[in-house]
Amino acid sequence: MKIIRSVSAMKKWGELNGGDCGFVPTLGALHDGHVSLIRRARKENRKVAVSVFVNPLQFGRRQYLLYPRDIKGDAEIALKAGADVLFAPSARDIYNPGFEGRIILPQLFRTLQSQRLEWHFKGVLVVVMKLFQIVRPGRAYFGLKDPHQLALIEKMAADFDVPVVIRKCPTVRERGGLARSSRNALLTADERRAARVIYKALMIGKNELKKAGVARALAEMKKTISSEKTARIEHMEIVDPLTLSPLDGRSKEALIFAAVSIGGKRLTDNVRFRLAR
Repeated sequence: MKIIRSVSAMKKWGELNGGDCGFVPTLGALHDGHVSLIRRARKENRKVAVSVFVNPLQFGRRQYLLYPRDIKGDAEIALKAGADVLFAPSARDIYNPGFEGRIILPQLFRTLQSQRLEWHFKGVLVVVMKLFQIVRPGRAYFGLKDPHQLALIEKMAADFDVPVVIRKCPTVRERGGLARSSRNALLTADERRAARVIYKALMIGKNELKKAGVARALAEMKKTISSEKTARIEHMEIVDPLTLSPLDGRSKEALIFAAVSIGGKRLTDNVRFRLAR
């Protein structure tokens, strides 16, 4: 596996291999969830590229500095999973001095969780667009753990005619249901155990939604999460996964989403399922 650190070198690789390339963009601190994406990309493409880049545009300064980094470990994991190249640029190389590129969030954003995160989603879209232009992949692989982010990326790719197929892959979970996330590395042992309450609440919400509707489902989820002392609810919602709008008579599926702070670390998770009619 080749490790590339400069944008210019990665562009050259992309020009030669991009059309036949499966791309897995990551923030690093690779885990089993990333491994599943890389392995799927390996099955479907002649070449596989993985990026490791902690994007300063999508984090506050404190979060950016605290985000786990282990490029040596990431390289070992990416190699074993089947990557051909690991792209690990610096922030200065991605955002050269004087960079002012911005992406306006679409109308879809008005339906999304907590609009106070507008700056975060803008930062995500900017870096994903930059990476798409550098790597030029035929396919890009994303987990379903962050459905709002994924919806915005799909919309951006469609609006700008980016020639990439977005592959959406299932969430990988630890024993006990906790969704795999790079941020899990920041949790203490007690916090990791406490974080299992998120998936537990999602399952309770799913059952209550089927029996008693949205309001009851959200109330029971709140009750469940609030029983864990280190947990603080940031946002919960139940929406149609296709429109990210409230459920209505036309909805065939439901998406239950929760953003919860465990010991000050923000974790997100969701479940998606068909509605009985």
